[in-house]
Amino acid sequence: MTEKLHIISSGSKANSYIIQSDEGSIIIDQGLSFKQFKCAAVELGIDLSDAIAILVTHEHTDHVHGVVYTACKLGIPVFSTSQTLQKICASEKYQVDTKSMIPDRPQRIGRFTCTAFSTMHDAADPVGFFLEMPSGENFCLATDTGMVTNRMLSYFNRCEHLILEANHDVGMLYKNPRYPADLKRRIHSKYGHLSNESSIDALSRMERHPKTVVFAHLSEENNTPATVKTLVLDFKKSSNADFKAFIAYQNDPYSIKLN
Repeated sequence: MTEKLHIISSGSKANSYIIQSDEGSIIIDQGLSFKQFKCAAVELGIDLSDAIAILVTHEHTDHVHGVVYTACKLGIPVFSTSQTLQKICASEKYQVDTKSMIPDRPQRIGRFTCTAFSTMHDAADPVGFFLEMPSGENFCLATDTGMVTNRMLSYFNRCEHLILEANHDVGMLYKNPRYPADLKRRIHSKYGHLSNESSIDALSRMERHPKTVVFAHLSEENNTPATVKTLVLDFKKSSNADFKAFIAYQNDPYSIKLN
């Protein structure tokens, strides 16, 4: 069985991922226009008719801009917590099928089993996702969180493949003259975004490391891929970790074969 992770877009402007298997595909967040999303999918050779659901982490625009229209065009349901669904559907003119999720309660979606888990972010009811894939391997996504709780870590410890936020370099953030002080505090707070150092700290707290770690949601102004790569290489060397590390980009979609 072939399973792939497609990184459609990741960053401050728009976020979207697709988990694909022979048994169907699941979209996680869709912050692009449908046209942009479809073009990226075509570029990666993805047949969107195989999509069976969209999972939504939280209601911020960079994660949901295209969710409702995409669900309408593809004729698939949208899954998230009830508070998030209310936020994203309140002012939409398109009617879509919504499925409410309760954190830490597994839910069957086709041949996938999906569990939402609470994250720490300034949104109505933000979550990450733990997916048991048709092959039996597990996938986990945790972005847009100011800290990694022990409960979140329990899901990380069970996965073979992890998307983890590495949003900002603390020094770059606080030296950035374009960001006001209150925005800097918000980003670096426990309800903001994970810094590079916090992301590495989460990996150091894990009981076992995944096969694959994708570092995602990098700030275009307060981080660089080179900075993240250096920290990751140093961590892998010091901890003897052997996971494959990838960087998710805003405007450069690509695919990772998971098995």
